[in-house]
Amino acid sequence: MASVRAAGAHPAVAHLPGDRPAGSVARADQASRAPVIVLAPGYFGASTLCSLLATHPDLACTSGTGLLPLCEQAMATWRNADGRPGRPPSSLASAGTRALAASGITSILARAGKPRWCEVAAASPQAAETFLRLYPETRFLCLYRACQGVIRAVLDASPWGITDPIFAPLIMKYPASTIASLTAYWVTVSSPLLAFEREHPRSCLRVRFEDLARGGQAEERITSFLGLAAAGQSILGRHDRPQPAPSPTEPSADLPVSLIPPALLAQADDLLQQLNYPVMAENHSL
Repeated sequence: MASVRAAGAHPAVAHLPGDRPAGSVARADQASRAPVIVLAPGYFGASTLCSLLATHPDLACTSGTGLLPLCEQAMATWRNADGRPGRPPSSLASAGTRALAASGITSILARAGKPRWCEVAAASPQAAETFLRLYPETRFLCLYRACQGVIRAVLDASPWGITDPIFAPLIMKYPASTIASLTAYWVTVSSPLLAFEREHPRSCLRVRFEDLARGGQAEERITSFLGLAAAGQSILGRHDRPQPAPSPTEPSADLPVSLIPPALLAQADDLLQQLNYPVMAENHSL
């Protein structure tokens, strides 16, 4: 970094992952500048993880820039232009889309004065897949939260009725039970995220919202996975470390699971077990 600044170049524009100039940067250096994407569905606690990552001096954290879906749409446009539906993109399509993304990333980094972009995105795994093909060194933090915690977060945010449009299709599907519709939402967004993580184990790290407040091992795993240099204090070591979330088995997290259709409850419990959470069927209705 010092040599870049000495040369008068801004660290943001020195090298972007995916760029391969003559005498290319060492792989380790590429990885240290690789984009960080936090894949986090709504109400999974993304703001908590983002606020922690933002304390690191190398990370320029943004949320909802739309760059991932933009890349997905650009590649779809290129496939139509090239007449290659269902086939791998052409090298021109990849280069053009990468240049489009790079211009946006460079602008973000130049404004922040930091060398590495970190985006919190509720983008689909399909969009994440496209971005990973364009920038193979990208590191994804896949954020999860127990179904019970997500339900509580939604209800706390909407005490007078759920109006967020992301829930509309599922509320229509389960009009008689808010708990069922929110459980269906959790299953719908968690399942493809888990599939993406498993398909790309070297590019993804599983992060559970409930573990963030504990620091320690969770902190070390994130720092190591992202290749972040020591910053004088840990990225999770601030005085405003988030408070631990209630355990899904505590009385305060009990939910009327009898209102969830058995097949849906089985799906949710299966996913919860895969993520090492207590299953919902163990809770007692209030």
